[in-house]
Amino acid sequence: MNLTESLRELTDKLSKISLVEAKGHLDHPEDLVFLRDAPGAVEALNSIINTIENPRNVTIKWDGYPALIFGHDANGRFSIMDKHMFNKAGGTGRQVYSPSDFIKYDADRGVNRGELSRIITDIWPGLEKASKGTKGYYWGDLLFSNTLVPNNQGVYSFKANPNGITYTVNPDSDIGKLMTNKTAGVAVHQFLNTDAATTDDAQSLNGTIGKLKNNSNVAIIPSAMPSPPALKADARLVRKAQNNISKYGPAIQELMTTAPQARNTFNGLFTTFINQRIRNGDLKNLYSEFTKYFETRPMTASMKQKLTDHLRKNKEGLVGAFTVWVDLYNLKQHIVHQLNKAAESSPVQGYLQDGTASQEGFVANGLKFVDRLGFSRQNLQGR
Repeated sequence: MNLTESLRELTDKLSKISLVEAKGHLDHPEDLVFLRDAPGAVEALNSIINTIENPRNVTIKWDGYPALIFGHDANGRFSIMDKHMFNKAGGTGRQVYSPSDFIKYDADRGVNRGELSRIITDIWPGLEKASKGTKGYYWGDLLFSNTLVPNNQGVYSFKANPNGITYTVNPDSDIGKLMTNKTAGVAVHQFLNTDAATTDDAQSLNGTIGKLKNNSNVAIIPSAMPSPPALKADARLVRKAQNNISKYGPAIQELMTTAPQARNTFNGLFTTFINQRIRNGDLKNLYSEFTKYFETRPMTASMKQKLTDHLRKNKEGLVGAFTVWVDLYNLKQHIVHQLNKAAESSPVQGYLQDGTASQEGFVANGLKFVDRLGFSRQNLQGR
């Protein structure tokens, strides 16, 4: 393939390549170059551009914990579970039809999730009532599990994730009124049909609460932005990403698809390295830092030699992959900054541990737009 081909021609050719995709969760757009090779980089760029052109698709990514899936099966039986229970082979993880069933499920596998058992017992009737008459499952995040009381500033304050965002909500706002006098709150974001094989089949609720009703002691919180943001592209950043994807695409493809190691394991070298750099707050000199990082990775001498030879042979692809990652990251950050500004008008405000105002992030086109040196760094450091 000629490296001077247009991005469109590159996209057409790379779209025919089988992709290796890790589903069941949202990816950062920049990471797609490691997870799905050159086609992933094209997908990420196109998704970012589509987000700019269609900002109504953007929703707030709530920092709730834990993630819960609840709803009615094809026979109308109600259940609550987590993602792993929903995805368990044979469907046995979905056969939890009461709080006692949930507790027993954990006991049978030798797990005690402590406070979660109490929470499930408390929210079960409310979520069953909120979803009465519906079929299918809603996927959301628990935001709080005790009745909220305004603090000295007159706002509700809560934090679901110990390493995450502290939220404040104006009680007089629409969302604040939803939370008032509720014993818990769940922010919903995706829906699963009764015949969904796994969470891979989840569909976005596009900021709505679907067919759920706010008629119980559990607040059902939507994830819509307060108003559609007006986003602008940085033409220079877009061109830079386009040019480097076109320039390095074939070499990236060669690097990622011919590695002498299981694909998921090879992907993990890059994503784990990136998370390490984010935890350290340093995204400079990624290529040279990766070579140092690689030398410290535990593996057999035989595999290390094979990978060393592979990385040396594919140096252009390695340099290209990190170059494209940085291009996509910078373009995404340009959008995240604008989204954070737009969210300033929201009655829901978030704060990092150092007091910096910040939402966890945003979701659009199946990808998450998160400031990784802000929320992500704090979350990783806290683990």
